[in-house]
Amino acid sequence: MNTMMAAHPPAPARHRGIAEDGIAAYIAETVPVDSLVADGYLAGHDGRLIAHQLRAPQLRQAMNSSVCHAVQPDVDSFFQEDGEPDADWKQRRTRTVRDHCTVCPVRAACAELALRDGDTAGVRGGLDPQKLDRRLAAESSRLQRARAADEQAGEEQRARFAAGAEVLQLTGQYLGTGTPQKRRENVAKFREAARRRDELVAAHRRSAGWTAAA
Repeated sequence: MNTMMAAHPPAPARHRGIAEDGIAAYIAETVPVDSLVADGYLAGHDGRLIAHQLRAPQLRQAMNSSVCHAVQPDVDSFFQEDGEPDADWKQRRTRTVRDHCTVCPVRAACAELALRDGDTAGVRGGLDPQKLDRRLAAESSRLQRARAADEQAGEEQRARFAAGAEVLQLTGQYLGTGTPQKRRENVAKFREAARRRDELVAAHRRSAGWTAAA
């Protein structure tokens, strides 16, 4: 895969991480998830950086393109059995990673979703439980911020849905029968509800980097 840094000259080491994070954030905000998958941007090093910037619903959407979703392998292949010797489990999980994770176009998204969920019981995104646990500890601050952003995004989405539902409800009232005074009141409520809905949608578009016409 061509890395997202290929078109840019190397930055000094102390700035390189910041530059890559900025590019990853821009790509995550402006490229649809399906296109990220198709272009190979959710696997490997680039995939890890971009997955950091995605919200949980986007990560779950990416899972629809996973190898596991396509072939539905035996779930037990991803977990150590009770009493299974570590050596046997190592051989088995190595085969699982080779056959499923290494060729998966969304393995970075899979690992990131496991970390967001605190799910380190089995192999996820090509990482065994020990590696997942190490990353969970090492990236605790980043993951805490990501979970908070996920929650905020969820609240904003629920607010947009509620505002849209209110507009539909008031539309029904406006179109129904009633006294002229009642209809005028409904029109005023409808306009206010539509204004709130439009403000929420516009704020979402700005935060996602969309243009006003998007």
